Amino acid sequence: MDFIHEIQKVITQIDENEQVNIHSAVAACAASIGADRAVLLFGAGHSALPAQEAFPRIGSIVGFVQITEPVLGFNGHVTGPGGQRQMSFIEQTAGFAEVILSNYDLSPEDTLVIFSNSGINALPVELCNLANQAGLTTISIGSTAHARANDPKNTLGVRLHEIADIAIDNHVPEGDTLVKLAGETPTGGASTIAAMVIMNTIVVETIRRLQAEGIDFHRYPSHNVSANVDDVLKKEAALFKAHKQLIAKL
Repeated sequence: MDFIHEIQKVITQIDENEQVNIHSAVAACAASIGADRAVLLFGAGHSALPAQEAFPRIGSIVGFVQITEPVLGFNGHVTGPGGQRQMSFIEQTAGFAEVILSNYDLSPEDTLVIFSNSGINALPVELCNLANQAGLTTISIGSTAHARANDPKNTLGVRLHEIADIAIDNHVPEGDTLVKLAGETPTGGASTIAAMVIMNTIVVETIRRLQAEGIDFHRYPSHNVSANVDDVLKKEAALFKAHKQLIAKL
């Protein structure tokens, strides 16, 4: 079970080395949510999955908002409509970040979390740069090892972790695989799991911080239950209402 052993090492590295950066991210997220503003989340391809994990997710709270584009959030067709080639092309195309952000009324009270394992493509880097210009707090989550080992694929000539206000390293090696089989065949993708661990940690610690500061929030309850169904439905209805009110500000 090599992969399980190796991913445990990655998680241990995150725990041992990223606590300061994660707590800085938590402070930014709590400040945005406490101000009734948003923690915006973006990723392309598999990096869209941690954004989906943040909200709507049982146990998470209103305030985390996905801005991942639908065309970038699913590449299961591989070829044909919505295929991998199109997704990769869009992620590497300059100018699309500005189009995405033109849909939002951003505020310096907002936070933007960008997931990109490589940290070198045009779209995530330009999103971060534009958000910085707008005064948002920016957070990157990706592989510093991979980014440093490869040249930027963007006109700014920078890597994502170099321009984000807070850079969280997922401690995944270059190439995003953990296991080498016979013939030096690399396999066992790790960045999605690492980013999920980081994102859930941020959610949990943000809730802890809001509780400590006495700030109210709406938590998504488990609706797959048999008991207290009426209470769950009331909480769910309040959560959806609060989310709509937040989205209306954006």
